[in-house]
Amino acid sequence: MSEKVEKGRSKAAPFIPADTDAAIFLGNPHIDNLMSVVIALGAEIWADRQRIKVIERLMETEGMATAEMVESYVPTDAEKEAWEAERMEMVERVYSVLSRDTSNARPFGEERQF
Repeated sequence: MSEKVEKGRSKAAPFIPADTDAAIFLGNPHIDNLMSVVIALGAEIWADRQRIKVIERLMETEGMATAEMVESYVPTDAEKEAWEAERMEMVERVYSVLSRDTSNARPFGEERQF
């Protein structure tokens, strides 16, 4: 049986705000900030590349590209697949350094001990 819900009242749990602005994920808030910048810049670069691809396609097919045409462009399934592959290649090129082995890392200029 369903319970009666009073008019204007919800059974949803109250909103609990996240405290991510105060959280430190990588051991240092400055490094967290730098990572946020790096990730945001990568997203901006990819968005611009995708927009350029749309403009190029419109120029090839329509001979012109307006802001409205770009905004309303719907890519084909083949384009979506190709873009996803290119995006993953970019992610690998740009962000793979973040997973490199740093077990032998040392400050720049310091002699390596063998």
